[in-house]
Amino acid sequence: MNIEEIIFDSPLYTRWKRNVEIEEDREVKIYNLDYLISSFKSRVDRYCTKCGKHRIFAADQNVFDVTNIRNIHYPEKIEDKPSFFKSFRCSSDPDHKILYSFIVEGDEVIKISEFPSKYESVKDTFNDYKKVLEKEKITELSKASQLESFGYAIASLLYYRRIFEGIILKTFSESAIENKITEEEFRHKRMNEKIEYIADFLPEYFKENAHMYGVLSKGVHELEEDECRKYLPIVKTIIFFSLDEAVEKRNKEIRKAEMTKKLAEANSKLK
Repeated sequence: MNIEEIIFDSPLYTRWKRNVEIEEDREVKIYNLDYLISSFKSRVDRYCTKCGKHRIFAADQNVFDVTNIRNIHYPEKIEDKPSFFKSFRCSSDPDHKILYSFIVEGDEVIKISEFPSKYESVKDTFNDYKKVLEKEKITELSKASQLESFGYAIASLLYYRRIFEGIILKTFSESAIENKITEEEFRHKRMNEKIEYIADFLPEYFKENAHMYGVLSKGVHELEEDECRKYLPIVKTIIFFSLDEAVEKRNKEIRKAEMTKKLAEANSKLK
């Protein structure tokens, strides 16, 4: 069980069994998940919305237990259902914090809040993709992130599939293929045929993991919410790794064009 993923990456309102079996020194021991979360002390690399950069965050030592709380979603006082908070401070400024809260309900632990939201934590990084994605696709990337943060895995996968299709179409439009077919002909091809047709122009990581389109389609049409939730982090990682690779490639092309221009200007002055 990855405690870091539970704290940082799990959607809101995800439920886990409170009792966790962990093997230590060849012996299986039972721990409470709330204890494992509250005692998590590893430093983590996360995006700081205040700094606008990735920073190292350290866990606070204190955990606040609230045995009786009121909430608009819970009109009655919650008795014997302790809520606990896990907070982390930015290494650059201790006033910059990220906060997560959980509630113990019977034999389950539920994630009930996070601040800043997943969307707030990643939205500024989307600006890097303007070089390789249309504005519409940047918006869809934001929506996918928002939906994921609220636990709507199927809806999130739908947007990631649209982004996948957008990358394919944009790559076709910008590729210099000899005897290139029309866009209409390209659109009528099956996805595996499209990928094969423009393979030389796709980011390597994207090309190597192109089979994820099958996961995206199956998730939208066949899989249940819990199943989609398992695949979502994998799909998201492939999408973002591929976009990062595309941005890096684009930046190299820009730098190469600028250097070519400067060399041409220098040569003209020497003549």
